[in-house]
Order: sequence, then structure tokens, then C-alpha cells
Amino acid sequence: MAVYEIGNYIHDMRVERGYSQEELCFGICSVGNLSKIENGTRMPNRKTVEAFTQRLGCREVFLQYSSKEEMQQVEVCNQIVQKITNYEYEGLEELIDKFESTITKGDILNSQYCRFTRIILQQQKDRDWEHWIEELEDTLRMTKPNGIEMDVILKGLLTYNEIVILINIARGYRKLGRQEEAIEILKGLKGYMDTHMIDQVEKARKYPMLLFNLSNLLMDKKLYADAVELCDQGIVMSKENNRFCLFPKFLINKGLSLLELGEGKRARESLLKGYCAFYALGNEKQCERLRVYLKETWLDKVSNIL
Repeated sequence: MAVYEIGNYIHDMRVERGYSQEELCFGICSVGNLSKIENGTRMPNRKTVEAFTQRLGCREVFLQYSSKEEMQQVEVCNQIVQKITNYEYEGLEELIDKFESTITKGDILNSQYCRFTRIILQQQKDRDWEHWIEELEDTLRMTKPNGIEMDVILKGLLTYNEIVILINIARGYRKLGRQEEAIEILKGLKGYMDTHMIDQVEKARKYPMLLFNLSNLLMDKKLYADAVELCDQGIVMSKENNRFCLFPKFLINKGLSLLELGEGKRARESLLKGYCAFYALGNEKQCERLRVYLKETWLDKVSNIL
């Protein structure tokens, strides 16, 4: 697609959604640069267009990469995403190093993503959650310099990377026992994703992650009925979009919440489904963890399930 067409597309989508130039480009580039992109006098790089389309909630299928180097960068980035999604950390550091070597000076968006992936990798070796929350917050400030409090964040638009960083900050708060702060973040993000235009493919990737982490927090707070409702949403969404990474975890959280609510029959059904889903996915470690947990915690109520 020609330069003018890319800029024209961004302009049309922005106007259609009722966003100002300031709202769209905040933390990404100057208003002057966005005007040049929309007018077709400046060619944006891949990551900049990606960030704009994410905030606009539209697809990127039109995007043509301007160089061989950018195409190679995209390939490395996809490999990193795949490893993190599958919790495969072997070889991840080498991929991040390779990705970082392609980042040019002043490329805020790719630098932010690279820094975020390094934090995720280093968390596997060092569980100092106070430190990693600070690192994640500093990473978020790269594109949100006006502040990362949720009332400030939700006044603007979000890229998918910003959403994932916020989810991980909430996870860190939970690890530290700061459930209220974590719930505020995740409920704020849920409201944002429920009310803003979000590409459906990306929503299918990010929304279940949000629902699962929020269900964990609601269970911590003994809000079991609310947790069941969220798990049901996650189960439906996982099936509709053929995304089964979190599917068994939703079933397990639902079953455990139902046990707490005294609904033994429904709980057994959900737990058995979750166990079978883990087994079908070849995750024997999770199967064993579930068996041990249920026998230690709910032996009198679930002894005949697994």
C-alpha cells in the first residue's frame, strides 16, 4: 500500500472513532509527525503504524513492510511471542538479544517491547516482585509519561503492549498481597476493552489473560460467585476462538470456586473437565499438581474425582 494510503487510512479511522491527533499519538510521536503521516508526507515505520492501529482497534492486514530488515525484525518478534505464550524460556534470551540488535536509536515502541520481554525472562530467575513492578512501571512510562495511575491511563488510548504490561503489573501486585491494587488495574482494563474498539483477533488473545488473572484475584478475596462468572466468560471465549492455553485453567478455577460455594456436583464436573483438558494438551505436570492439591485440600469432597 502506498504511503498516502497508509496515512489516509489512519486519518479516516481516527476521525471515524472520534479521537483527536493528540489522543492517538500520545507517547508514540509528536502531533506534527502524525499530521505528516496522515498527509502522506512521512512514511512511518512498522511499529508506529502497529501502535496506531492497536489504539484505533483496527486490523493491520493492509500494512506493507518497507524493508527486508523490518521483515526480519517481525519474524524474530513473532518467535519471542510464541516462546513467551508457551512458557518456553530456553533460547529466549538469544532471541531478545537478536531483536534488540535491530532496534534503532529513538525507537521507543520496539525498545519498550524489548525491555518488557527481558523483564518476563528475568522474572523466571529472580522473584523479587517489588523490583519487577518498578521495572514494569518504568517500562510503561516510556509511552505513558504523564503517569501510570489507572485514572490517568484510562483517559487515553492503549496499545496491546501497554495492556499486557498492565496485566503483568497486576500479577506482581497479587504476588505481594496487594490484591486491591491489582483488581483496580484489571477491572479498569476490562472496562476499557469492553467499551473501546478492539481488533477481535487481538481481543481473543488478551482478554482471556485478563479474565484469568482477575478470576484469581476474586478467588483470593473469596468472591467466588463473581469468579465463576468470569471463568464462564473465559471458557466460552476460549472455545469460540480455538485458544486453549487458558481453557483448562478457567475450568479449574471455576471448579474450585464452586467447591467453596458448596456446589459439589458442578464443581466435580468442572474439575474433571479441566483435568481432562490438561491431559489432552499433554500437560501432565498440571495434572499431577491438581491431583496433589485436591487430595491435600479437598480430600473429603473430591476423593472420587481424579
